[in-house]
Amino acid sequence: MKERAASRGSDDFRARHVRWQWREALDRLIWMSCWSFVLLSASYGVVRLIGRVLGWRPVPYGQLMMIGGVGVVMLALVALLWNALGFDRDDRLFFRILDSLREIGRGNFSARAMLEVRRGLPDHPMNQLVLHVREMAEGLERIEQMRQEFVANVSHEMQTPLTSILGFVKALKSEGLSEGERRHYLDIIEAESERLSRLADNLLKLTSLESGHHPVTIKRFRLDRQLREVAIACEPLWTEKGLLLDMQVEPVELEGDEDLLGQVWMNLLSNAIKFTEPGGRIQVRLEKEDTGVCASVADTGIGIRAEDMSRVFTRFFKADRSRGKPGNGLGLAITKRIVEMHHGDISVESEPGRGSTFKVHLPYSQGGR
Repeated sequence: MKERAASRGSDDFRARHVRWQWREALDRLIWMSCWSFVLLSASYGVVRLIGRVLGWRPVPYGQLMMIGGVGVVMLALVALLWNALGFDRDDRLFFRILDSLREIGRGNFSARAMLEVRRGLPDHPMNQLVLHVREMAEGLERIEQMRQEFVANVSHEMQTPLTSILGFVKALKSEGLSEGERRHYLDIIEAESERLSRLADNLLKLTSLESGHHPVTIKRFRLDRQLREVAIACEPLWTEKGLLLDMQVEPVELEGDEDLLGQVWMNLLSNAIKFTEPGGRIQVRLEKEDTGVCASVADTGIGIRAEDMSRVFTRFFKADRSRGKPGNGLGLAITKRIVEMHHGDISVESEPGRGSTFKVHLPYSQGGR
């Protein structure tokens, strides 16, 4: 129904455009005839004046008007024929653009292939319009692919704990379970429920950060103290695995949102602990630079493969899916967005089997924010 309505709308528009073309052509012919009469009359007057000075005999006024009238009629016939046969390439291209936009609006982004740039006229306005439409379609297609990938990833991340919860709920209904088994199943359900809750919280936070409307409270604080506090908060995790934590942080103050930056260090240190084998080492460094600070977290963990380096900060990326490490792959995406909100940058260096180093560069001041 919608397609038929759109088709009727397109046909009506084309009919209106054709009527407009004929009306425009007739208006131009009328104006051209009037101006031709004025110009021929003025030319005849100039020729008579020159003829008197030089002794020439000018063409009779009637003959001149007749010749001009015949020329105008012939030009009008050619113009009408051109308009009737639709030789206007700009009009044809214009309707192709409309058809492509209509298809793109329906989600068919391949319709941009209908638009071709005319050779030899790179700066022509219609060519520029074609290029912008194609660029827009490519951008929309990328956004649609990202949306589909995002929905698929969210569905996958939610399906796993939900399946686990459903399975153990069914198991709890069976008779003959010991108290120990029942508690074990309930612990798993609780852990999977917490996993779902963390996923929802991280999705909400990432969406809020990317929207540009997340509340940011800028104040001056000691970054070295914050790093030490995060390390102390994670102490049960790294002591349980027997990891050696080496901290060398210079006393430094900077402006920023203390809570958001605290999450950056918590995410980086938690990842370092998670992916470092027992007995490994983690180094935390904080150094002053000319215009800001450089904070780094290095580990001797499993590292990241070279082909995965470009996807480290994307949503739902997991460096090691095979080992069943906890997490939903949103931590580094959130970290990167927080760093960017503070006009900084984050980078990673890694080698499989030897560990990873994440470096965060932040300015001392947020420029009056």
